[in-house]
Amino acid sequence: MNKHKTKICLPLLFIIFSSCNSQTNKFIDLEKISYSFNVQAFYQKRIDKTKEILATNPKNLDRKLALDIFNSPFFAKDTLGIYKSDGRFPTELCLEATNDWMSRDQKPSEIFGYEYRTVAHNPDRDTLAVLNNVIFPKIDMAEDLKGNLIYLEVGKTAKSPTDYEKIKDYLEKNCKKVNIEDDHKNITYWENQYFFYNLTSRGAKEEKILSYDLQGNKTSEMIDVTEINLIMYKKSYIKKMEELNIYSPGEVFWKKAL
Repeated sequence: MNKHKTKICLPLLFIIFSSCNSQTNKFIDLEKISYSFNVQAFYQKRIDKTKEILATNPKNLDRKLALDIFNSPFFAKDTLGIYKSDGRFPTELCLEATNDWMSRDQKPSEIFGYEYRTVAHNPDRDTLAVLNNVIFPKIDMAEDLKGNLIYLEVGKTAKSPTDYEKIKDYLEKNCKKVNIEDDHKNITYWENQYFFYNLTSRGAKEEKILSYDLQGNKTSEMIDVTEINLIMYKKSYIKKMEELNIYSPGEVFWKKAL
């Protein structure tokens, strides 16, 4: 009985202990994230480790190190530039990553900042962000040239039906709903003093492996899951994009807000 209690309590204690600091090196508490959050400091060691792993010669790996590499999340950094939209968007200029397939062969008129992405992760083990006790195994963030956070995005495939409700409950208690003309019924928009929020949920099916026999044949079943995506945009970033009339992530808050 005590062993079962320990298994249940340890994750909660881990979250409570770390929530005292929203900018730990392990994960981000989205309820307490600072308006001046240091994006580069959070990602730099992770990106350095990713580069180190990619540069490793597979022939030099023992089984333990290979397993560690296999279970390690991977991260990437890209540059955000301002480009001419060439009629693709309703504005003359747009904000895009330099490695985007539409912009990689073009030269930006201006460098705006940098984008950090989680390109590989373990959905059952990694924790990069937490909101109202809901764990997110991946997080993407962007910063301007001064290193200031401008927006972030977290996502997960939730096996628990309560995860989405916990996030929505947090937004309902701490934010005001924003009315936006949108045909997507599974998207809701919110705001508080510093951020705009975009919450998306989508029902899906996922294969759950129950067992393998000696011949390697698996027994599995399909289970219901919820794809959850939450984006947070700094209001100062949205205001700047509106003033510059640049089509960019979060444009819905200045193009369609009622």
